[in-house]
Amino acid sequence: MLKHKNILLLLVILVSFSFEISAQTQVEIDIQEAAQAYFNAKLCNDYETLLGYTYPDVVEKAGGPENVKKALVLIQDTQIKKGMLLQQYKIKPPLQLTKTGEETHAIVPVTTISKVPGGIVTTDAHIIAVRSEDNSRWYIIETTSLDDGNISKVLASWDNSMMLPFKKAPIFKEDK
Repeated sequence: MLKHKNILLLLVILVSFSFEISAQTQVEIDIQEAAQAYFNAKLCNDYETLLGYTYPDVVEKAGGPENVKKALVLIQDTQIKKGMLLQQYKIKPPLQLTKTGEETHAIVPVTTISKVPGGIVTTDAHIIAVRSEDNSRWYIIETTSLDDGNISKVLASWDNSMMLPFKKAPIFKEDK
C-alpha cells in the first residue's frame, strides 16, 4: 500500500512539474509572438499596430495616442531622410522573466538589421515585454534610451529585480 502511495505522489509531482514547464513555455511563446507583431508593424510602418503594442503608460506620458503616432511618423521620416531602413529583425527567447506586483516583465533580446548609406548596421538590443494580471496582451517597451537609472520613469512598477543588459555598439558592415 505504501508503495502505491509513493508512486501516486511521484505521478502528481511529475504532472505538476510538466504543467509548470508547459505554462512557462507558453508564456515565452506569447512574448515572442507579441514582439514579432510589434517588429512586423515597424517593418510595415503600421503605426496603429505599433500603438496597440506600446505600453499604455508610455502612451499616456507621451500625451496620448495621437502624439505617439505623430512621434512614430516623425522618427520614420527622419530615418528615411538619413537613408536608414529597417530590413529585418530576429527575436530570441526572453533572458529574464519576473513577476512584479500585478505585472510580469520580461527582458527579450532583439537583433535588428538596417540598410544605411554605404552598408548594413546590425544592432543587438533588448526590449521589455510587460503584461498585467488582468490582461493577456503583452506590451513592448524599447530600451534604446533606458538604463537602470531611468527605467522607473517609463515603467513605474519596475522593481530592479532584473538588470537591463549592457548596450552593445551597432556593427557596421560596408557594402562591397
